[in-house]
Amino acid sequence: MSEPTQKEISIPCPGKAAITVTLTTPPKGVEPSGYGLLLGPGAGGDEKTALLTAVANEVARQGHFCARYRAKVPNLGFRVSVCTRVLEHLFHPSTGVHPLKGCFLGGHSMGTRVAGTVAAQLAGGSSTKAAPVKKTAAAKGKAKKPAASKPAETESSSSSESLSASFVPGLVLFSYPLHTPDNTKALRDQILLDIPASISTLFVSGLKDTMCQSPLFAKVFKDMKSSPREVIQVADADHGLGFGSSKPAQGKKEALITGISEWTTAFMDEAISALESEDKEKTPSAAAAATKKKADFKKLADEWTVALSTVAS
Repeated sequence: MSEPTQKEISIPCPGKAAITVTLTTPPKGVEPSGYGLLLGPGAGGDEKTALLTAVANEVARQGHFCARYRAKVPNLGFRVSVCTRVLEHLFHPSTGVHPLKGCFLGGHSMGTRVAGTVAAQLAGGSSTKAAPVKKTAAAKGKAKKPAASKPAETESSSSSESLSASFVPGLVLFSYPLHTPDNTKALRDQILLDIPASISTLFVSGLKDTMCQSPLFAKVFKDMKSSPREVIQVADADHGLGFGSSKPAQGKKEALITGISEWTTAFMDEAISALESEDKEKTPSAAAAATKKKADFKKLADEWTVALSTVAS
């Protein structure tokens, strides 16, 4: 089988700089599923990190489109607008460059907060207000015409409304930053609590993640509406889903990244299978394949983790 095709594209954004996106498409000979995945980087990372690249390649091998957007400004409101714009431009079912039936959202660290916010906003269930975009010193000198920023703001808002509430069927969240390392009392839990029941969610987290203490996360996980929802907590892994800087640790991280890529595709395939079953489009063979992949997912996950939890309605 040939490998997925990967290319860097530029998406225009009215009133703002163009957005750089890496798009990974299924290999020749692999029938597209009609679904995709949009991934966002962490606050200090970019779209080319090893984890996001590996996930994109594996997802594409299974017939799904995968896009990774670049966002260097560590501001939630800014990144939400970037994610929404990319989702609309690339994958909108009627006007997108690559129209899809649905698109999963995800990413690493701050990218997970963005994914959850966008999903909840599209479903009309978010009480989380996007933070205002901070302007650089250079931008402040030029931003003396309020009307100039309005078109971009209006465009982003209308994009969200034009996508149906069901367009995002699931979330894949790697190292959700529930709190800062120094303040475990100010939880970033509202984004997770706003995710509607109709959206399935997969979490992958390290038990040595200083930004997501397991006991605190367990309570939030229990209170979420998202269904089904799963969490894989990896022993000894940190916020970057790594195990240290030694050579053996690097090899272990590479193996974990491979595992995460496979867990992601299994999670997506099961969610897609459930959706198509509701639409009476799923064949018995597709159902059997999804069931087998789910069993393989559980087995592989159990080899890595000390805690694997699933909640379904």
